[in-house]
Amino acid sequence: MTTILAIGATGQVGRVVVDEALQRGLGVRAVTRNAARARRSLADGAEIVEAAATDAEALRPQLQDVDAVVLTHGTDNDGKGGATFYDVVRAVVDALGDGPTHISLMTTMNASHSARDAGYEFIEWKRRAERLVRASGHPYTIVRPGWFDYQGPADRQIDLRQGDLVTGQPGVDRRHIAQVLLEGALKPSGARRTVEVFSKAGAPVTDFEALFAATRADETGALDGVLDTNNVPLASEPQRVQDDIARFGK
Repeated sequence: MTTILAIGATGQVGRVVVDEALQRGLGVRAVTRNAARARRSLADGAEIVEAAATDAEALRPQLQDVDAVVLTHGTDNDGKGGATFYDVVRAVVDALGDGPTHISLMTTMNASHSARDAGYEFIEWKRRAERLVRASGHPYTIVRPGWFDYQGPADRQIDLRQGDLVTGQPGVDRRHIAQVLLEGALKPSGARRTVEVFSKAGAPVTDFEALFAATRADETGALDGVLDTNNVPLASEPQRVQDDIARFGK
């Protein structure tokens, strides 16, 4: 049985990831800071474990026999001196070490651009997390969702785009986000993809291999999405981010 480790499992998208994974017959191990709360909010069938998501040593045993990690962790404390979204991703990468475990990472639209001047420091950390995942050598799918639940009633089809160029408030069904995160780990053409995901009018997607195959894979060894433009120079990132990426020879 394919097993996923879900981090951020009790969040707005994480709960849907768990439900979608169970519907697919996957094994689900959900990492949480509060097991009692998780049991109240998650679908029956998930294994729930308490662990600090920023502690690589605590995560390492939870990653045994796991085929994919799905990260939908929020942005608590980003830019406020506490643990950031990046710290969670760094802990996962450190805990995984070498090996074929897939990482499906949810970030945000506009992650490829600098948001420092606009005051959105959390977006800066999401870009840095994306870069660390690409540098890690693990197969990955990076998913940048649109605005949760802003889709219309007829928007039943997944709309994948690339280039981080969409502006405004394009909507996305949270279930579509979860499906892309999971199917990116399950389908060969989902590997090394960086995609924006939205919802549009049309029939639901049934062929996810074809959906991903219609997109472009990131260049081997690149730190940025294949069609991203105006990328932030690595030298402009914090020194600790540069040091983390340098560990992988990038």
